Amino acid sequence: MTGEARGGFAPPPALRRWIPVAAAVAILVGAAAMLIARELVSADAPEPPARATTDFVRFRDTAGGFSISHPPGWRRLASPDPTVRLLAEGDDASMQVRMASLGVEVGTENLADAKKLTDKLVRSAGQAQLIRPPQQTSLGGLPGYLYLYTFQDRATGTGGAHAHYFLFRGQTLITIVFQTAQAERLVELAPLFDRIGDTLRSQTS
Repeated sequence: MTGEARGGFAPPPALRRWIPVAAAVAILVGAAAMLIARELVSADAPEPPARATTDFVRFRDTAGGFSISHPPGWRRLASPDPTVRLLAEGDDASMQVRMASLGVEVGTENLADAKKLTDKLVRSAGQAQLIRPPQQTSLGGLPGYLYLYTFQDRATGTGGAHAHYFLFRGQTLITIVFQTAQAERLVELAPLFDRIGDTLRSQTS
């Protein structure tokens, strides 16, 4: 995916991959982003052995009221977008955490109405092909929706995949995106993404 930042900023390749998605979502709510889920693995497949996350590195965002961990080998990247709270990459994958104010309370009681917004945000990303219908879910005690879809990387012509969580905390939208530039690796990376997602903690959980 390609894109030019304002003021002549030339972001690194890993960061450039996020710009088209971020720009599309900014038009709607000023933010966007995604995570992988256990449903990717077939019900007939053996469960992977449980692995501790004590070796993970903790990222704490006091202002944002949340924390999440990632593997120690992943490197954090700076983003020119202040709504991006965390951008990190490693293991041929990347993750992004973004926050936006919605101006309206969203909870379990009106989550179905919020799906109209999340559907629109995913469509705005362009060339998104859903792997399956979006699923209602929760992460870190926050209700939301999980979207799994493939995309076309305009820079390389190859297909990648996103796992996108839209999580609601009152009037705040928190999105967590896990990305692989090789769509076929989505299932392979799912256990790692699950481990990272399990570490999410917010001020309400």
